[in-house]
Amino acid sequence: MHRTACLCAVALSLLPLRPAQAAPEWVERLFPHTGAPDRMAHRLRRVDAVEIDVAGRKGAMVTVELRYPELDGRDTTARARIFLPPALNASPARRAPLVHNAGYEIDAGGAAGLLARGFVVSTPHAHPLNPLGRGVNLDRAILHAARALPFVDPLRVSIQGGSAGGWMTLMLAADAFPLVWAMPDVPPIHWGYNAAYIGEQQRLAAAPEGTTTPRMPVLLAVGGIAEQSRALYGMPFEHPAYLAVSPLAHLDTITAPTLVTFSTADMLVPIDQVSPRYVRKPDRSKFPAGFTTAMTNRFPGVRGRRALLEALRPGSFEVAVLPAPANPVLLPFGAPPSGPPAKAELPFRPGRTWNIVVIDEGPVEPAVGHFKYHWALDREPFRAWAEANGVQADQLTQAKLERLMKRVLGEAWRPFRFRPGGKNPEVAANVLDWPEAERQDVLLGLRAFAEDDLRAAWLAHLYDRLPRRLRAFGPRLGGEAPAGQRDWTSRVSDGTPAAVRRALEAALRTP
Repeated sequence: MHRTACLCAVALSLLPLRPAQAAPEWVERLFPHTGAPDRMAHRLRRVDAVEIDVAGRKGAMVTVELRYPELDGRDTTARARIFLPPALNASPARRAPLVHNAGYEIDAGGAAGLLARGFVVSTPHAHPLNPLGRGVNLDRAILHAARALPFVDPLRVSIQGGSAGGWMTLMLAADAFPLVWAMPDVPPIHWGYNAAYIGEQQRLAAAPEGTTTPRMPVLLAVGGIAEQSRALYGMPFEHPAYLAVSPLAHLDTITAPTLVTFSTADMLVPIDQVSPRYVRKPDRSKFPAGFTTAMTNRFPGVRGRRALLEALRPGSFEVAVLPAPANPVLLPFGAPPSGPPAKAELPFRPGRTWNIVVIDEGPVEPAVGHFKYHWALDREPFRAWAEANGVQADQLTQAKLERLMKRVLGEAWRPFRFRPGGKNPEVAANVLDWPEAERQDVLLGLRAFAEDDLRAAWLAHLYDRLPRRLRAFGPRLGGEAPAGQRDWTSRVSDGTPAAVRRALEAALRTP
């Protein structure tokens, strides 16, 4: 999960339409479309499909093409992969849970554990740019298309990713609904700060004149990511555009159970953007003069706050600090570790939206990547709890519902302007999928959420509290409430939940 860089700087344009390859019969039934992809009904074009071994049973890896709008609104075609579990081979009519591996591509080996447990896995495929250098639009479109697959259970969707994929996980979690869990590892929280930290210290990271050994090899290796991001937005790193594409600016709508891991020794995603209390004083003799991880007021914040723990709502998070292992094995940059990993179960507190694990590995060092030591981190207790607990009513908040309604209405939650390539006049960024795809995804999620009467009643209650202009499905959702019944819980017995479901189903049938 912990990829550091994809330094290719090739733009992805419309892909030529090539003949689809033959597919196993059971896969062809699930992915019959081989014509040009459209915006919704036939969004995923099957390009190739092969069976793969999953613990002695047959699953499949399907390569698809899809269309989506870029940040500048251009219609673009890219590729994704959908891994199918053996359970769908045995029972094609069943609905399976979905995990989207965000940002970086996962291969069949990486997906095998999820496939063995019955998950469908989606992931971007063969994109030449780093996730932070291409933005959220492609992954958002893949997630929308995957949730809409008839064999995917729209109520059982989760997202995972590490590094730039962790950033992508949080950005998608802010947008998507509902989710069972989100598990980002070492994600940038304030991308403007993190991009400046990487991009503006490349000269310091390089080898001194007349030598060939970089002073900070890890930082030097990821310089291309900052440059790709600079090319994408065309703005200085302190510009509000960078805050708008930072998880920090979207915390109010990340409402699903989230387990996130950081390290105090991380040279790529400095712990400063989590909280200054976890910054460990580095050995300055190991670094060139002028090197710093400090976050200054040069970078805009949210309500004046620039670090994760400052910006999160009190009571919504729990922080656990894990010490370094007793006999640590170093994780050297560019070389395999010399011994087995230290095993650690990631702690969490049920009932908290955010569970934040900080691994105390000491201060940053020039040749350390995301982690100083070799770890085998066990996330299964959190995953098992979240899946057993399922989607609860309180995952839908007033802010989350407002964001969903804005998606239907074509309004950005955090609008911003940018200069494509840094050369054009400023234009409004497109941070939404196609309008019909946004509407479908919101309705699929809300309809799945409303299957439970208590959740449906809560949805109706929050919908009544929306500003009238944001009531995208009419003045009331599910009809008028009985006179004198203002308490939302009274709706459970008055038939309103069924009416809510009928209203959502009607909206799904309406183009």
